[in-house]
Amino acid sequence: MVEITIMKERISAWGHAEDSAGCAAISAVLYALAGGLVNLDCCTCWEIRSGYADIVIPDLPEARSMRMMAEVGLRQIACGRNDIRILPETTADKDS
Repeated sequence: MVEITIMKERISAWGHAEDSAGCAAISAVLYALAGGLVNLDCCTCWEIRSGYADIVIPDLPEARSMRMMAEVGLRQIACGRNDIRILPETTADKDS
């Protein structure tokens, strides 16, 4: 089971999907987000390793847009699977 928290200032995930396709899909979105943040050339803080990811989102318009795109991708992946879930109590803020 992969559990994902999405907040205004960070996205975190932990656990493993039931198959490699699920893990690869989640990893692709999270690595794309982390890479995009690095390309902003601002101070970024993130950690991705097997079964764990934590990405801090800087308070910049471009970073907030990247977070929103990552959120959409993660929600689409989770929508079709029983082994990946977005925790409801930590959904992103509504004013983004």
